[in-house]
Formats: sequence, structure tokens, C-alpha cells
Amino acid sequence: MSSGADSFVFQYLAPFVGVLLIAVGIAGAVPGGYAVIEPDLENCGNPTIGVEEPERTAERFSEGGPGPRLPQLAFEDLSSAEQTAFLTAVDDPVGEEQVVGSVPNADAFRRGAVVTYEGEQYYVTIVAENTCFAAAPLQFPLGVFAIALGFLGVLAPPLYRRLVRLDQRAGRSN
Repeated sequence: MSSGADSFVFQYLAPFVGVLLIAVGIAGAVPGGYAVIEPDLENCGNPTIGVEEPERTAERFSEGGPGPRLPQLAFEDLSSAEQTAFLTAVDDPVGEEQVVGSVPNADAFRRGAVVTYEGEQYYVTIVAENTCFAAAPLQFPLGVFAIALGFLGVLAPPLYRRLVRLDQRAGRSN
């Protein structure tokens, strides 16, 4: 049943191709799988705002004249998600917090805005967009298929040896 060329293919080439398929499959399945579950994680698509203290804001805009023309927002004009993130960022030692929910003032925050809260002005800007990871829709299933096919290639030598033994036993019994 076996010849030298068959033995080389099943003993060496099939496992080598199998290992390559497993490597390519892992490279495709891991990012593809992450792209599938990432929207369920709270971090995806919610921007992070940074809020400066009133003293730092006054220092930033009082030097050298009127300063840049930034959007002026009252705290009451912010959405409830923006208000929650703003208050949390004010209490945060770093001054940053993720906005979980609607962000109608995102454009103003991207350019930098001054928010008036309890008579004091705070400079607010988006410090991270936290965009979602994009992957091709078939990347995850094709990666899993390549891994499964690769395992068949790796398992080819023991299966081939078993088939040869069965063939030899059948030859002896005849």
C-alpha cells in the first residue's frame, strides 16, 4: 500500500502544512473573534473625556488675551451620560472618565469646550475615541476552519501508520 512518495507526503508534508494552517487560523480567528465579542464589552464606541480643574482652565485661557473661541456649554445642557462622566472626571485624580451613553456634544468636546458648572469653568475635551476593532465578517469562521483542517494534517502520520498496519494485517490473513 505504501510507497516512498506516499510516506513522505503523509509523514512530513501533511503535518508541516497542518502546522502552517493552524498558525494562519490562529492569526485569523483571534482578531476575528475579538471583533465579534467587542461590542458586548462596555469599552467599545464610548469616548473618554478629560476635564481640567477650574484653576488650570483659567490659567490656560487667561494668558495672552481672549484665547481661542471654544464652545461654551452649561452643565445643564449636557446629556445625562455626559453629566455623569463629567462629575466622575472632576472627582477622578487623572480627570478622565468614559461617557457611557449618548454624547450629543461630541463635536464640541472634540474641539475642546468650556463647561460652566456651579459658577466655575472647566475645560473639557475628548482624550480617547475608543473605536471598535473592525475585522472581515468571515475572518473568525475561516480561522476556525483553518485550525480544524490543520489538526487533521498534524494527525495524518498516526492515521497513516494505523492504515498501513491494518493493510499489512489484512495481507497476512489472506
